[in-house]
Amino acid sequence: MGFYHWSETEGKHWNNDVKKMTDNQWKELVDAQHNLQMNIIVMQELFRNQMYVGEHSIEKEGYKGLAYYPSKLFAGRMPIVAKDPVEAVLSEADKNGMNVFIGVGMYAWFDFTAGSLSWHKKVAQELWDRYGHHPSFYGWYISEEMDGGLGTPKQQQEIIDFFQGFTGFVRSLTPDKPVMLATNSHNIRNGMESYKKLLPNLDILCPFGFHRMPKDDYAGEEAAQVLQHLCDSAHSHLWMDLEVFDFEPDNALVPRSINGLVSDLNRFSNFEKIICYQFPGLLNNPNMTIQPGGKKTVQLYLDYKKYLDNKKLKNKPKKNLN
Repeated sequence: MGFYHWSETEGKHWNNDVKKMTDNQWKELVDAQHNLQMNIIVMQELFRNQMYVGEHSIEKEGYKGLAYYPSKLFAGRMPIVAKDPVEAVLSEADKNGMNVFIGVGMYAWFDFTAGSLSWHKKVAQELWDRYGHHPSFYGWYISEEMDGGLGTPKQQQEIIDFFQGFTGFVRSLTPDKPVMLATNSHNIRNGMESYKKLLPNLDILCPFGFHRMPKDDYAGEEAAQVLQHLCDSAHSHLWMDLEVFDFEPDNALVPRSINGLVSDLNRFSNFEKIICYQFPGLLNNPNMTIQPGGKKTVQLYLDYKKYLDNKKLKNKPKKNLN
């Protein structure tokens, strides 16, 4: 769940609508997810800061990102109508018995430096103080993402150090709440040894992009099995971040066909959980009072609902986009 897509190009079909959503309309969206048995929510980010590792001076100039909630740490707010969509989502998830990962970020894309770690600890403390009373507050999500190869040797050491520090910190706040990171599934050969050091401090690895592997890389199924072995060895969990979008020629995101989603659900059987990127702008209940992304998003919602209903009728074990 992204409260506003980071790319105006990719999110061009829904960003103008998403920013108009009220707190109550975010609750409608949570109910729409619940209706599809998608009972795990991952908030992609709670700050917008479109900077990249190695290309900013945050440590010298200060953090100037914009919050999606009333932060006391940083005054800047994203220009959206909702006053506190985080509270709206959590309170509705409480009612529905759903589980929510709180997205700590964005500091800067792919940035796991010492400065990023310090910032994440401060923000995590504020988020826990503000929202920790919600029963649906299930875990922590780190927003910065990373290539499946985990970057250069320097970046690999930084991400290992980051999760050792961050996971240790949130364990002191919330001993029972897991920490999740999403990487892509590409180039993982480059990071094999670093995964062995990273994963013991990462509860859930949730990679994406298995259906669009680069040439000369693993096949999607092979990459899934390699990551499964690494996670098993570290006693970590492997979930999939299933992409429910296709790219238009200009890179705008549009709903993927139900056939593509079902193909992935059938191809990749090893994942403990399958979540999807993303609900806002790509799936819409026809009864929602605002439908970011338009008619195609309603069709995908209805197609997936039909898929679930058919599986129920056939009495087969469900394998859902939780």
